[in-house]
Amino acid sequence: MSREIVREWHFWLASIMTGVFMAFVYDLIRLIRRLVRHARIIVDLEDILYWTACFGLSFTLLYYGNNGVIRFAAVLGAAVGMFFYALTIGRFFVKWCYFVIDKTIGRLFRFVKHFFVGRFHKLFTKIRLTCAENRHKMKMYLQKKAKGGKEETKHGKKRKKKRKHQKSKKTKEKNAAVPPSQE
Repeated sequence: MSREIVREWHFWLASIMTGVFMAFVYDLIRLIRRLVRHARIIVDLEDILYWTACFGLSFTLLYYGNNGVIRFAAVLGAAVGMFFYALTIGRFFVKWCYFVIDKTIGRLFRFVKHFFVGRFHKLFTKIRLTCAENRHKMKMYLQKKAKGGKEETKHGKKRKKKRKHQKSKKTKEKNAAVPPSQE
């Protein structure tokens, strides 16, 4: 075989391996997304970064392997590599890795979360309920104070509240004979 044909085969294999690598990296991104929830904007940013890196990798392959000339063989080689990866390892990679990580490290994280976060949750719930109870007591106290009625103290004794705007009994008795319009 001539050197030119060997070089073309090497370029073809390099483009296939580039396609396999790009598909593998995207599967890693999919695995990370499955393990850690992402907001939609983060997913979009990850995709933009991924495709930018793929463009750079393809450009480098074409620049050094084919003197920057875009040929159908390079694009087809990358597509064949992605397809080959998707039919073989790619079918099981994300599911299998997620299963292994979930059964090993995932159990550890769930245990730590249950142990520590559960205890903190109980503590904060008690604090929240205590604060809510105190707010309720304060609200009831203020309502009774606004009405001017009797209020029961901590010791069980009842005391009368002073009413600022109510007339005293003596004033009422004096004005009993006076019509209300003249008061």
